[in-house]
Amino acid sequence: MRAFVVGCLALALGAGCGSSSRSDSDPGGGGAGPTQVNLKVTTVGKGVVRRADGDCRGTCTTQYVAGTQIHLLAVPDPAASFVAWGGACSGAGRCDLALVADREVTATFADAIPPPPPPAPTKLNLSASISGPGTVTGGGLDCGDSTSTCDVMVASGTTVTLTASPADGSRFAGWGGACNGTSTTCQLAANSDVRVTAQFQPEMQVLVPNDGGNGAQIALNPTRLFWVRSGSIWSIPKTGGEAVKVAGGNEFPSTLAADDAHVYWSNGSDIFSAPADGGEAGLLFTAPSVGKLVVDERGALYWTANDSPDGSVFRLRDGVATQLAKDQHPNGAVDVDATHVYFGAWDGSGFLRRVLRDGGPVEQVLACGTGCVIRSIRVDPQLIYFRSWTTPCDSNDGYVQTVSKADFSARSLLTGNGGGDCLYYGEMDVSASVAYWTWEGGAPPFGIFRASASGSGFAAIESNGDANWPTVRVDDQAIYYMRAGAIVRRLK
Repeated sequence: MRAFVVGCLALALGAGCGSSSRSDSDPGGGGAGPTQVNLKVTTVGKGVVRRADGDCRGTCTTQYVAGTQIHLLAVPDPAASFVAWGGACSGAGRCDLALVADREVTATFADAIPPPPPPAPTKLNLSASISGPGTVTGGGLDCGDSTSTCDVMVASGTTVTLTASPADGSRFAGWGGACNGTSTTCQLAANSDVRVTAQFQPEMQVLVPNDGGNGAQIALNPTRLFWVRSGSIWSIPKTGGEAVKVAGGNEFPSTLAADDAHVYWSNGSDIFSAPADGGEAGLLFTAPSVGKLVVDERGALYWTANDSPDGSVFRLRDGVATQLAKDQHPNGAVDVDATHVYFGAWDGSGFLRRVLRDGGPVEQVLACGTGCVIRSIRVDPQLIYFRSWTTPCDSNDGYVQTVSKADFSARSLLTGNGGGDCLYYGEMDVSASVAYWTWEGGAPPFGIFRASASGSGFAAIESNGDANWPTVRVDDQAIYYMRAGAIVRRLK
């Protein structure tokens, strides 16, 4: 009986061992699978961690088979930057891991630090000053009679184009300051504070209105016009402004002349002078008859006088009067250039003569014939201009004629005026080879006229039927004349 129990136990143990093994053909059997590991990725800041199976933002935990090779890339968002890895990776490059066990990786991002802003450009002052009727615009300026933006700030280095715009009836005369010339545009670079000036001038302006006391004579120096008002010598800026009394109180000149320093006048027998900016008048010379006065660039004064016995040509320089020529029968017309004094003479016939302005022999330039009287003379570098009248009267009276300084050949400008019968007087001036003259006798129309030295370009500056145009003077920019008792300035 005992042997049977032991056998059963052996059998039972044998069956138990057989149940713990699995053949390859046993579909119901099973063994342990591949080892799994965890990868935990955490992002700090603005960015993602890129891997083969997707991007991670925040915290991501993923299982992988142990031994898997994985590559992680930190990608910052725009306006952020990657700082560094933490945990299983370090540094700021790519993270490569062999996942043999659980791992944790942290990627830290930071907001990108923007580059510092460029320094603010230095601001410079741009300003304009306007004289006359017009405006200057550009670079923020709008400066003129009816506008007031004359001072602005611009960035250093800014290139500015300024434009000068004259008002109706005016003309742009030129720039000053940082701009120059007479072009209506000026381009400049603002590398420092910039100031410009712009001058505009009216085409025509009445410098001196008719107050009933203006005399017929006017004279110019570089900046001012001189005239006679009620027996006194007055002056006014040539571009207009405040008139000031210069000298006198009982002066009625037949002629005026001026330079920077002095104004000169004669009443027909006495010559006086006064400081150009005003002061006491002084008597310079006296003779029975004194003609016109003229001043050269040295400040020397010239005139002719019918002193005894037959008239002379004089010069006053540095307060010393010198007789340059005598016995010449001068009739009062005179002018001067860089070398000679030119004067008219008459002793039954008319003559145009000249003498060196420091004295010497007298040359006869032209004989204009019996009864011819030369009334006015003007000179430029090439030509002598004169006007004459004849007895008996001639239709060519008052016409402007020219004489070459080179060979003394003469010709008439052949102007478009009508006949000048008995045009006894007539003022004239010359500038840049153009003659300007008054026409107040003979055939109308009367007024102020001009023509080039060649005789071309004849034109009326202003004319009408009123024979009251006693004088004209000209400088580089404008024509000055008397019209119905008023003194007018008109741009060329």
